[in-house]
Amino acid sequence: MDRTYHYLGGDELHTGMYVSLLRRLEREDLVVDLIARVRVSPNPVTLWRAWTHRHLLGPNPIAALRGQIRGAVHPVPIWAPFPALSLPLVERVLREPRREDRRMVLHTRQIVMGRLALALRRRLPGVRVISEMEGDPLAELQYIRIGVDRPSPLTRLRWAAEDRYYTREERRLVRESDAVLCVSQKLKDLLIRRYGLDQTDAQRLSVFPSVGDPSTFFFDPAKRADLRQALGIDRRFVVVYSGNLNARWQVPDRLVEVFGLIRQNRPDAYFLILTPEKDRPLIATHLEAARLSPEDYGMHSCRHDDVVRFLCAGDVGLLLRDRHLMNEVAAPGKFAEYMLTGLPTVMTEGIGDFSEQVRDQPFACVLPGLDRLEASQARIQAFCRRPVSFEARAAQGRWAAERFSTELRIPQLAALYRSL
Repeated sequence: MDRTYHYLGGDELHTGMYVSLLRRLEREDLVVDLIARVRVSPNPVTLWRAWTHRHLLGPNPIAALRGQIRGAVHPVPIWAPFPALSLPLVERVLREPRREDRRMVLHTRQIVMGRLALALRRRLPGVRVISEMEGDPLAELQYIRIGVDRPSPLTRLRWAAEDRYYTREERRLVRESDAVLCVSQKLKDLLIRRYGLDQTDAQRLSVFPSVGDPSTFFFDPAKRADLRQALGIDRRFVVVYSGNLNARWQVPDRLVEVFGLIRQNRPDAYFLILTPEKDRPLIATHLEAARLSPEDYGMHSCRHDDVVRFLCAGDVGLLLRDRHLMNEVAAPGKFAEYMLTGLPTVMTEGIGDFSEQVRDQPFACVLPGLDRLEASQARIQAFCRRPVSFEARAAQGRWAAERFSTELRIPQLAALYRSL
């Protein structure tokens, strides 16, 4: 049977990661179209932003993306509460060319795109749905509500509506999708327990953690030297954070606090923050509160395929999370990128399956939590005093490539695509 493959990406900021995945699938002889969500709503500001940035998906020019993959790139405006409003647009994409006997495999990210895919399956024959579960939205709601001691009656009503919505939609995705990908074994186990899946239903769930492409992410001394010289930090001890900062769990205050602990013992420390431009104010307030000089930190933004240059330029990376169920079932994409580039990492316990996988490795400093960072000060400072050779970084990258590489996972994903 003839098949077409479509990747429904739910977050414009992650488009670079989506494209990297699709390029790797092409090496498995699979051509996958990208159907990318453009966030819209009745809010005039949101609509105006979508219109003025219509040539972009996140920081990526659409024209450039179309030159990077063999499949088509289709930006589709989607309003999260009612993704079905976009059905005619997506249906038109899927019906070209018209073939009644064609099987269409839709790989979705985020609940809103999963809802859209299930709606399409009800309308179009031959649609098969793979729902990728990036985390636990119910635990995320609990985490966001921490610290709200006296919610108003209206807030309680909103919370109840959110709980019902996410429980209902997550259950639908888990029970009705043809296959479900979980970013960690812990998330898979949680979903099986939560929805009482029997052995047959549980077999539709598989683990597909966030991994990196070792052909892109590897330690390169030349890239390190070039960027450090360009930024004027070639004599500094560079602490790197790479990722978004627009969510509470990314703990920008704790990132600055840990950098401060490092700097007490390493006066030459420099904080290199790689984050979208719109997220910079979220950490800038903490940098100012810590009275850090502009000479001791820098904020930058780049396309996903340029991230490797900044990671190579770093001496240690930060990946911090609170101990909470939301983080215990997650799989931050930056972890694999840090590891593949041989970047020694200060991280916390309870980050998906990752923390326990590196707890005993010399290139990771796994902290018990964020509640009393001063108690971990000596460990952090000793970790940052260790000399790390280029050979050690390359060896760390090879170790990571055997565990967190697209080369290990993509053939499994390609086999799943072909089996549906």
